Amino acid sequence: MKIKQFLIWGIPSFVLSFILCMIWLDPTKQSFFDTNYWNALFRFGESLRVTNALYVDKNKSDYSQLADHAISGMTSMLDRHSSYYTPSEYKSFKDDTHRRYVGIGVMIRKVSDGVLITRVFSDGPAETAGLIVGEYILKVEGNSIAGLDLAEVSSRIKGEENTLVDITVQSRKEVVRNMQVSRQRINISSVEGVALDENGTGYLRLVQFTSRSGDEFREAITSLINKGAERLIIDLRDNSGGLLSAAIEVAGCFLPKGQLIVSIKGRKTDDVRNFKANSSKSFLETPVVFLMNGGSASASEIVGGALSVLGRAQIIGEQSFGKGSVQTIFPLANDSGLRLTTAMYFLPDGSTIHEQGIEPKYLVDCTDENETKLRIQRYSQELMDKETFEKQFGFLPIVDVQLRKAEEVILKMNQLKPTLD
Repeated sequence: MKIKQFLIWGIPSFVLSFILCMIWLDPTKQSFFDTNYWNALFRFGESLRVTNALYVDKNKSDYSQLADHAISGMTSMLDRHSSYYTPSEYKSFKDDTHRRYVGIGVMIRKVSDGVLITRVFSDGPAETAGLIVGEYILKVEGNSIAGLDLAEVSSRIKGEENTLVDITVQSRKEVVRNMQVSRQRINISSVEGVALDENGTGYLRLVQFTSRSGDEFREAITSLINKGAERLIIDLRDNSGGLLSAAIEVAGCFLPKGQLIVSIKGRKTDDVRNFKANSSKSFLETPVVFLMNGGSASASEIVGGALSVLGRAQIIGEQSFGKGSVQTIFPLANDSGLRLTTAMYFLPDGSTIHEQGIEPKYLVDCTDENETKLRIQRYSQELMDKETFEKQFGFLPIVDVQLRKAEEVILKMNQLKPTLD
């Protein structure tokens, strides 16, 4: 009888206690025991129900639409890096993380006078259609993009694979063209512009930190050194960041195994994670400088900042963006996502660059106009002579003063002695 009672009451009670204990230990589920949570949830649910039932325009009071805007409003009051992803935005985010997406094969950038095409990928649909670096996008599907942010412009250009999109562009000489471009799946390398000069200086651009960046970066560096590179210039200008894991891999290429790169500190005082170099192949004897500017952020600042404070590299260019916070992506129902600031990161010396940025060892300013010209040059100058370039874009190629300074500095550098703990 006692065994039967135990089976009826004891085991279920034990299982229930275990489940409640696991819920309590999960900080995201502790709210289930908080009456304030339920009061807020009921208040929101009531507002949602009343708005859906009684708002005058039913096209604006769909449950899903209301929930999307409500969550977006909630995250907007936290900080500028926290946000809500609708299902389509979440899919775009995941595609960008792996550097693959369905689009037309261009890179665009918001500049003072519009949205500029800064790169047209080889053999992509945009190149096939005749789009050119240096043109400004005016309309997508016949609708003006004036006043839209870059993410919205990009979203309008992207779409289902094998569909067509109408693009209206204007050249620097104010020639307007209407183009119809096919959307195709695009795979993009995170490492570009790999080159070796006659002095033995290797150069490459790292345009984003993705799941493939570590391998691509290591392969490019190995190739340069095998070809005779004695020193390296790594261009992180306009690299807005990406995956923390990729930043650890890249920085680890120049540090001994076990060296601290960055510490992540969360909400609780004991919530600290240390990330250390763990590369199977490191280039410890190779002098390195990094080019950075105001568009260098997040993972770029981890790499440049860590190697700088450790005495392993020097920074040349302009002050970086100053993003020292860590965002975690939480998948939500209906394939949406929540991007939430959950921690701050600190460099090996305990400093943070949040809202401060990294001060370069050698400050070399570049005007907005020259930055726009240089973005055009990076992907076009080597494809044509100076006369053709001027005819195409309306200006002669200019000197990249930041790169020139980097070449000057690295030639004079002796091997830096890392101040490692």
